[in-house]
Amino acid sequence: SLLSKESVARYSDAQLPGLLSTILHEATHNLGPAHEYKVKGKVDKELFGGPLSSTLEELKAQSGALWYVDLLRRKNILTAEQAQQTYADSIVWALSHISRGMYSESKQPKPYSQLAAIQVGYLMDAGAIGWDAKAKAANGADEGAFVIHFDKLPAAIDKLMKDVGRIKATGDKKKAQELIAKYVDGAVVPMQVITTRMLRHPKASFVYAIDL
Repeated sequence: SLLSKESVARYSDAQLPGLLSTILHEATHNLGPAHEYKVKGKVDKELFGGPLSSTLEELKAQSGALWYVDLLRRKNILTAEQAQQTYADSIVWALSHISRGMYSESKQPKPYSQLAAIQVGYLMDAGAIGWDAKAKAANGADEGAFVIHFDKLPAAIDKLMKDVGRIKATGDKKKAQELIAKYVDGAVVPMQVITTRMLRHPKASFVYAIDL
């Protein structure tokens, strides 16, 4: 309901794309400026504040999850098809988190939702993801669809990774706040459409009990 017919053709229900993205995300947490990294003697929570520092760290990790895909393709570890499937999976993952809202009921930022909005908005501005308000979605019913330009993704993601890494490495709170203002609180990403269509198919909930 959100992707064009051509874009959804790259989306797979195989385990590899999602699993690979998770592995690359967690690996990137350990690379570059992380929580213990200091700029002028201050760690990220002191530089950005707790909520913003959490969003930036998750943004760094998920941007790395995207960035390493093309590296693996160029090293022939992934095929071009597998790379595109991983991109598509990651974008659908981002759309899912956007649908959950940017803030909690207590007005606290949701790091995954906010990183997702920043990534999708940034890639839209870079021309790697397009929103065509008149195009039919792949379900043939909804009007308005995202078009993923797979050939433009690597360069756009490379720029995203550099910008995010630079913000964290230099403690640039102003630039971080600009990303939030433009993509989280701004109107670049069609959040209401994403939310409406995603919430037609709510996720399953699980309740666990311990039997002593």
